Amino acid sequence: MRLIFFSIISLLILSSCQSNENPEETADDAEETTIESSIGSTNNEMPEETTSNEQSETNESSEEPAEENKNSENEEEEKESTDEANDNMSDENATLFDIHSDEVQQALFSSSSVEEDNLTFSQDVITQGMSQTEVEERYGTYDLIYPGHGGPVVIYGNLGVNYSETFPYGTNDEQADEDINPDENIVEDVKFYAGLPYDEVVNALGEPDIDVYETEGGPVSGLQLMEYVIEDKENSTLTGTFWLHDNESGEKTVDLMTIDEVPDDAEEITAQHPEESEGIDAEDEERIESFINGYIDDLMAYYNDGNEDILTRTGETSPNYEKISANRASGNYDNHETYDTEIIDITNVEGNEYEVTVSREYSHVTSNGRSVTEVEYSTVETPQGFKIFDYQELDNESIE
Repeated sequence: MRLIFFSIISLLILSSCQSNENPEETADDAEETTIESSIGSTNNEMPEETTSNEQSETNESSEEPAEENKNSENEEEEKESTDEANDNMSDENATLFDIHSDEVQQALFSSSSVEEDNLTFSQDVITQGMSQTEVEERYGTYDLIYPGHGGPVVIYGNLGVNYSETFPYGTNDEQADEDINPDENIVEDVKFYAGLPYDEVVNALGEPDIDVYETEGGPVSGLQLMEYVIEDKENSTLTGTFWLHDNESGEKTVDLMTIDEVPDDAEEITAQHPEESEGIDAEDEERIESFINGYIDDLMAYYNDGNEDILTRTGETSPNYEKISANRASGNYDNHETYDTEIIDITNVEGNEYEVTVSREYSHVTSNGRSVTEVEYSTVETPQGFKIFDYQELDNESIE
């Protein structure tokens, strides 16, 4: 009995001990679960950070293309600006022609291209019918104005342009005219302008058929020219004539080339059929007469008092001024007096050039009384008005 009783008590004690251990394990388990849960929670937060970082990187990534696009746009603008500058330079370079080139020489000395294109120098850069506005929008403003025979020639690179209004539109340039409408100033002819030393031109083209000579008489006396024969026709000769000048160092520089067709029997034809003077309208005639009368008055004041108003009517570097300044310096023209002036004839030689024949009754300190002189004045119309370029005395008779 006692044995049974002690056995039951032992079982109860053992059972009680096991019951107390389980909560600890459960607590341990719960603690482990809590730790795991905490770790799990931490692990669950990581993707959020990752997502946040990824989103930030995505935003940065999305900003980068925008910045790249901006840079790309700037690069495109810079490229367009560079291309435009290159185009402008290319357009300006379009008026440059190398005299050593076979194509340029062919255009210079091809009679067929002259006849077909009706241009002195055939090319497709500046052509007949273009306005000054069109020319200068494409190729820039002119380089210089060359005082060509028959009117000024406007130079763009190696191209010399004759405009319908004679002068180009321009400001701050005495040889240009700001009252001209450039939209209505139309290209009529284009010439080749070398602007090179004589030796370089001859090396490129060969020796001229007629080497440099100087013209005499008329409004274009003193010009230096040289000629190449383009075509020897049955009854005439087609020549390319280069104009030259001496630069500051005294070296010859080749300028414009014009084309002339001269009949083989020109002198005989002129003798049999003298060329008739080209008529001028009444308004131009009145303007020229007024100019000549004003010039004679200023000439008298210049001889007597050295009055420089004469320079408004003649160029200081013209042959005319050289002659009258020498006359005044001699003292032989002091006490100069003009009693009567008569315009005998006005001839429009070519373009803006006129020959005006004048009869004048005058006296001065060495004339031994009154005399009548007949003088031919070579007169040129410029943007500043008419100018006396040169003169030659045709006759002189004493009347006392």
